[in-house]
Amino acid sequence: MESFEEANGWLKRAVTNGHYGEMWEGGYPRYLWYRDGELVYEARLVNRVSGEYKGYPLERDEIPRGI
Repeated sequence: MESFEEANGWLKRAVTNGHYGEMWEGGYPRYLWYRDGELVYEARLVNRVSGEYKGYPLERDEIPRGI
C-alpha cells in the first residue's frame, strides 16, 4: 500500500498532466489516471465532499488514449 503522501502526489500529477475525465462532482474530477511505468491506475471519486478517491490498476485494453 502506498503512503497517503505518495497517493496524493499521484492525484496531483494526474490533474497537472490533464489526465482526468470531463465529468466533475463537487469540484473534483470523477476519474483520474496515473501512469507508473507500464502500469496505469484509475482513481474514481468516492466522496465528492472530501475529495476521496479509490484507485486500482487498469488492464492494457482499459487505458484511455493519451495516458
